[in-house]
Amino acid sequence: MFGCFIMLFVRSDSLANHSFKGFKSVKVKTGVKGMAANKGAVALRFNFDDTSFMFMNCHLTSGQKKWRERIADTK
Repeated sequence: MFGCFIMLFVRSDSLANHSFKGFKSVKVKTGVKGMAANKGAVALRFNFDDTSFMFMNCHLTSGQKKWRERIADTK
């Protein structure tokens, strides 16, 4: 996919004392039947101490009449 990007910077002491754990990431293409890279999303999740975080960057289908496609792409 071209254009969706997330960077996460973690201090080295957070890695050393195991505060940062459970990191998962995913990239999903949704444009033109999932084959083209013009639409989609990137997401990441992790735990920091006792708190869970999730960040997502997405580029969904445009147009007021395509709201059903946008909802379907987020599932």
